[in-house]
Formats: sequence, structure tokens, C-alpha cells
Amino acid sequence: MIVREKYLFVINPIAGGLDKNQYVSDLKARFTQKGAAFDVIETTGDNDQEKILKYMATCKPDVVVAVGGDGTCNLVAELIQQKDVAMGIVPLGSANGLATELSIPTNTNEATDLLFAGKEIHIDAILINKKHLCLHLSDIGLNARVVKRFEREKSRGMWGYFKQYISEIFRMDPKKFKFDLNGNQFRRKAHMVVIANASKYGTGAIVNPIGKINDGKFEVCIIKPFPLWSIFSISIALFRGTLKTSRYVKILSCKKIKVYNKYRETVQVDGEVIGEPAVVNAKILHNILKVIVPMEFKPGVQPSQ
Repeated sequence: MIVREKYLFVINPIAGGLDKNQYVSDLKARFTQKGAAFDVIETTGDNDQEKILKYMATCKPDVVVAVGGDGTCNLVAELIQQKDVAMGIVPLGSANGLATELSIPTNTNEATDLLFAGKEIHIDAILINKKHLCLHLSDIGLNARVVKRFEREKSRGMWGYFKQYISEIFRMDPKKFKFDLNGNQFRRKAHMVVIANASKYGTGAIVNPIGKINDGKFEVCIIKPFPLWSIFSISIALFRGTLKTSRYVKILSCKKIKVYNKYRETVQVDGEVIGEPAVVNAKILHNILKVIVPMEFKPGVQPSQ
């Protein structure tokens, strides 16, 4: 039996609509009942990694809990990767892609209770350009531009994302990308190139139906040019998990790949825009992170199956 006695909550104070003071008060009651100890640190956007590492050295947690969205999860993962410390997640972001992938409850109380009742599994990550850790999904092109607009407009929630998506979809202009997969070079024109450790976005859209978050490989999903009238059928395929059968999609499994971004399309990693790099190098990092998930969770199996 896994014993988890010390928890450190890393809280993003601007995530979600949660009253953080009330949440901490609720934690005190829950943890007193469980006989466990916890500490709390809030992110500020200023030297967060250094501050959290110092805090971890003092409190020596068994679990570090990311209370926020994918950015907070990514921050925590950077700090505890390849350590004997598990990551818990209380999803409070706009989309919560990683939490959605791992079947973490959206209810705050249920997600908190899972920290005691869940099991630990190891998951992979993708190293992007030797410095960005991708736990979930990275992409080049259409969705990354939507994320950029989302950030610039300071939008919040699914509706904010959807508005930016609609604005971008009518400006689609596919670009040609060059790929180097184990020395095999080829070119494809695409609206978007997804580098996927996971299977779906926080919206529930399954862009990588064959994705399994701990199988030692990732997928490159190439969304080829498609006529505007096919948006409806592609959307249905996304949410049914049948995108791999679409004539407009090519999915490749690999452990590393190099994508030449000649036209400097926007690139995002786990919901954070990293710029417009000319080359995107991706490499799998196998089983580098422990996370707490529901007992019934099975990597690569959609909840509806």
C-alpha cells in the first residue's frame, strides 16, 4: 500500500473561479481527518521554480499537487520529473488537457479526495527543442494560433477559446512543412501538425485516437488541407475518436522527429506559446513522471469504451 503523508499544493491564484482561501480552509478539514500534512505555495510568475524547489527542500513532500491548468501541471512536472515524488492534479484551468486525459474529476472536492484514493502510474513526456517539457499535446499552426489569440485577448474558459477558434478557422492558410523521421525526409502541406503524447485536448476532441501516455512513443498528427464544408464531419470524427480514418489526417508513431517550420508558424506546448521556431525537435522521455489517477484509469482507453 502506498503511504502518502506529506503534500505540497502549488496553487495558481488566477486559475478558475475558486476562492483559494476557502479551498485552503477545506483542505485543513480534509487533511486533519486523513491524518496527513500539507503545505501551500502560490505561483506569482516570478522565479516560481526556484521558490518551489526551496519549499520542497524544506517540507520534503511525497506528493506535489498542481492546482490550476496545464501550465501549472507543466511547472510541477519540470520540478519533480525522475524524482520519487508523485504529482496530483486539481484541475482549475481553462481546458485542463492533462487532467482530461487522465480522467481526473473536474469537481474540486472529488479531485482532492483522489489524492488519497487514487493509484500512481508513470507517464511519458516529450522534450521539445531540448528545453520544453510536453506532458500532453504540442502543435504547430492552427490551434497554436488560437492559443496565441486566447492569451493575447486574455480570454477565459471554453467559450473564450471557442470564439478565438471561430475567428481563426476562417483565416486558415495551410503551409508546407518538412519532416525528418529517423532520416526519412518528406514534405506535407498542413493546417496543423500535432505532436501528441496524449490522445485528446481539454475540450474532449480526440486528435490522436491511438495515443497512450506511457507507451514509450508519441504520435505526429498531420492535419492536411481540407475544404471548409468538411469542418462538420471532421468535428464529429474528433469527438467520436475516429479521426485516424479521415482522408485529411495522417498519424505517425515515433520516438523522435524533426519538423522544419519554414514559414514560422506559431508553436504551443501544453497550452503555452513558445514562439515561432524554425525547427521543432521532439524526443520521447519514457516514464519520467509519477502521477495520481483514478483506480479505474487505463492509459489509451477512452472512458466511453
